[in-house]
Amino acid sequence: MEMPAVIRRRTRLSPEARREQLMQCAIEVFSKRGLGRAGHAEIAQLAQVSVATVFNYFSSREQLVDNVLIQVEDFFSNMVRKHFIDINELSNHTHQSNNSSQVNNSAQQAIHDYLADFVDAAISNPQFTYIWLEWSSSIREDTWPRYLALLDNNIAIISNKIEPAIASGEINTYLTTKEFARSLCNQGYMILQLVNQPKAMDREGIIAFLEKYVTSALGKV
Repeated sequence: MEMPAVIRRRTRLSPEARREQLMQCAIEVFSKRGLGRAGHAEIAQLAQVSVATVFNYFSSREQLVDNVLIQVEDFFSNMVRKHFIDINELSNHTHQSNNSSQVNNSAQQAIHDYLADFVDAAISNPQFTYIWLEWSSSIREDTWPRYLALLDNNIAIISNKIEPAIASGEINTYLTTKEFARSLCNQGYMILQLVNQPKAMDREGIIAFLEKYVTSALGKV
């Protein structure tokens, strides 16, 4: 006897849950299509909702891009704060990381953990890293100043942590504090190359290579 067709009803989500779902879909779409091409239609298709529904939550493409970049800003800012702001300083900063208990007092350990965290992000959260890569390397007049503001903020946080270590000789470098902090931020490009090359090293191998690079290329000889 032929079984009757099952009618699947679309799950009705609360406005908060629907917005979260659309935001997750937006991150996925933007990571594949790019900041300049992703739009409401692709997000609607992925979320299996109407295009009108997406416009109900993000009324323009500018608003959509803004919300995606907020997510990426928070993702990478939290990563930096997690490792380079001491526990007793965290109360002075907004949008704190839930992992504040992992903050350590050693600048060398902070650098190791930051690099490891970025490697893990490139492996397990590639959508955020792909958007970051395009955003940081595409000088678009509508988004470039905002990226520079994020970069300057992260450099300032890292500099505050490593300046005493450079002064004491814990970090032995020919670079200024700001130059060293900027170089750490720029390791993301190398990390993405190492993770996504055809014959990629494993996680531990990538982290070990990065630490050797930071020690030899940025340190005094």
